Amino acid sequence: MFSFFQTLIAEMRTMPRALWVLTGGQFINRFGSFVFPFMALYLQERGLSLAQVASVLGAISVGGTIAPFVGGYLADAIGRRNTIVISLVGSALTVLAMYYSPSYASLLALAVLHGVLTYMFGPASNALLTDLVPPEKRVVAFAIFRLALNAGFAAGPAVAGYLFTRSPALIFWGDAVTTLIFAVLAWTLLPHGLRTVKGRVSSPRVVWQSWRDASRDAWTNKPFLQLLAAKLLMAVAFVQVFNVLALDATGRGLSMVDYGIVMGFNGLIIMLVELPLAQWIKRYSPRLISGLGFALIGIGCASFALVETMTGFLMAMALFTLGEMIALPISAAYGAQLATAAYRGRYFGFFSIMWGLSAMVGSAGVWVYGQVGLHWWWFTGGFGLAAGALMLFRFEDHRAGAAEPADRTGAS
Repeated sequence: MFSFFQTLIAEMRTMPRALWVLTGGQFINRFGSFVFPFMALYLQERGLSLAQVASVLGAISVGGTIAPFVGGYLADAIGRRNTIVISLVGSALTVLAMYYSPSYASLLALAVLHGVLTYMFGPASNALLTDLVPPEKRVVAFAIFRLALNAGFAAGPAVAGYLFTRSPALIFWGDAVTTLIFAVLAWTLLPHGLRTVKGRVSSPRVVWQSWRDASRDAWTNKPFLQLLAAKLLMAVAFVQVFNVLALDATGRGLSMVDYGIVMGFNGLIIMLVELPLAQWIKRYSPRLISGLGFALIGIGCASFALVETMTGFLMAMALFTLGEMIALPISAAYGAQLATAAYRGRYFGFFSIMWGLSAMVGSAGVWVYGQVGLHWWWFTGGFGLAAGALMLFRFEDHRAGAAEPADRTGAS
């Protein structure tokens, strides 16, 4: 056991500085991500109906679906760092604008723009991490990156719950300020990363050609398409915990602070367990381990239908979190392994598109939950189980000259 942790620590020491900049910045940013877990509650307090709440969340998701096309291209065209900074600054400004929006119509428009700018971050940051970290270290690198996300998230929602009871404005301003701090760190400390788009990058013809070439490459990459479809199914289940659970938990008697603690519990478990877990599971088949994690996420979602007390919600969250810890770092490293280097930003853009599509379904889930209640958790669980089942199959990569994906993402 001691040698296991020695190996883990030694591997962490060899990680590039840029990873630690991303990690530190994400900790600050995620700690201050006060708005998203409380968005549905805030919109209800503002007097919006469940259908209107769903439409605002859906508008953010529409933006999130557009964002990967923009962010994936910009990451390959103008550099990872520049794309990251544009995303962070834009996200901070639009989240404040949403709070001060005077009407439902303006709120919808700002929600779309906020979704575009916020979700541009994912393809660029993942592509930069993949640029800098060798394949055998990527599972742990992605786990470190997620550690920052969840260490911040362990405390952030509980603080946000307290601030929300004082004034909703505080969570919007806190979110914006912490995001801008990360933007300054990214601009001053991160490298550009690869830039692979040739020609005048602002030309519509170049944009179209670059996405067409990337799409053709991806279409012949059958293991990638398998992972892409499975991630879409898993993500539909995953986002329900962040869209519906706030309404469900408070509707069944939990206070807003209690709900914040349940969400923070997710981050706390990940902060304590995910990194050594990632070091251990990276020796196994990334395809099968990803499938196991996807299935556990589904089971965790379904279990929310069975609980009634604070203890029950914490237990259901623990099961959901186990699936998350298994699935997300290993599937991210597996996706990086499958991506063609010249199209790396756009490949991660494809993954982000799946998250955007799932968020659109998830926002509709708010309305469906209003119609069917707890039964919605059983449906969401089914999506996770379907994702796990899909990963049981083995597909070959038909790209010219492509090597068979390695059995182990952590293998040297």
